[in-house]
Amino acid sequence: MYTLTTEPFYDTYTQCYKNIITINAFPQGPLRLMVGRIQFNKLGPNRAYSNCVADRKCGLVIISRGNCGGGNGNDKYSHLMTPDEIPELFAFLTETGYSIDTSVTNMMSMGEVKLNNNRKILCFITYNGKK
Repeated sequence: MYTLTTEPFYDTYTQCYKNIITINAFPQGPLRLMVGRIQFNKLGPNRAYSNCVADRKCGLVIISRGNCGGGNGNDKYSHLMTPDEIPELFAFLTETGYSIDTSVTNMMSMGEVKLNNNRKILCFITYNGKK
């Protein structure tokens, strides 16, 4: 089972904050080709979490399937998938043998336990093999 989350990311090229889609581990199946490792940039001194929670140094992200070269090519973060692409991501997942575990997703979303570093649970997925 894999956890897809959204979290804020600071793009040093555009100097903008954006939400991106992350995953907790390299998955089995075709989604693996859309996962990359990046270094997270510091969110800044005004972030919502305390000094007791360490910044994430690196993590696994979902790469946009609609990326056509990423703008002018200078922004190395333009290829990161954002929540705007969730419909396309869910279509890809269901077409390629993944299932979204709605019961675990609902349980974690409604429960008291929350993820650190401003991450929000998008869903839990399982790879069932090629359809």
